[in-house]
Amino acid sequence: MKRTLFLLIISFSSFLFSLNSYAFKFSPMSSSIGVKGNDSSALYFLENDTDQSIAVQVNLVKREMDINGVESNPKISNELTLYPTQLIIPPNEKRSVKVAWVGKELPTKELAYRLIAEQLPIELEKNKNKKASIKVLLRYVAALYVKAEDYSSDIKVAEVKNVEKKISILIENVGKKHQVLANLNLKFIDEKKKKEILLTVDDLKGMSGENVLADSKRIFIFPMTGKFSEISSTDKVKISFDKD
Repeated sequence: MKRTLFLLIISFSSFLFSLNSYAFKFSPMSSSIGVKGNDSSALYFLENDTDQSIAVQVNLVKREMDINGVESNPKISNELTLYPTQLIIPPNEKRSVKVAWVGKELPTKELAYRLIAEQLPIELEKNKNKKASIKVLLRYVAALYVKAEDYSSDIKVAEVKNVEKKISILIENVGKKHQVLANLNLKFIDEKKKKEILLTVDDLKGMSGENVLADSKRIFIFPMTGKFSEISSTDKVKISFDKD
């Protein structure tokens, strides 16, 4: 019994050591830049809070989102620079990477990107007969927005539908800046029956807190239960949230 307990302690200690070896801090998780002068660049910081050197690879991709909220990340062109893209960070030290806009054309709306920082093993095992596979130990995915002007969002409830015992709510951002639907509330008003139904954050899980990018649409579907069963597609809808 004592030997088993001893082995468990060793295993748990090794597990904690392994976790500690695969860790670094990254900030900020979201940043916005302009396209001119000092506002056209931003710094992201990486801090190695372990007692071993770590290797980190950083890259930029576009951020696109379909109506269902599924994100895709096409490659960027030459509108942004990122330096450095590979770092070795000594124990308990901090480094930064710089993103800068170098595009020639001014964006007509806010552009969305992802900055991805991945911790990789410093020593990769080489096999002459097989291609080397890189194992990502830790991954951060941050947001980057680029805007030419002080754009603003404009969120509307475009459509409400009752379909197959479900309620679909179509949200449209006709503005030129992204908007997070933080602390979202929806009020449905039936003027004929003089009845109001208020949906709060707790009712709108999976919708409240979601990001609607500039000039885009998002659809959210809920089962027609509880408060949702009292909603009609002809109701007027008022939307409120914490605006960025």
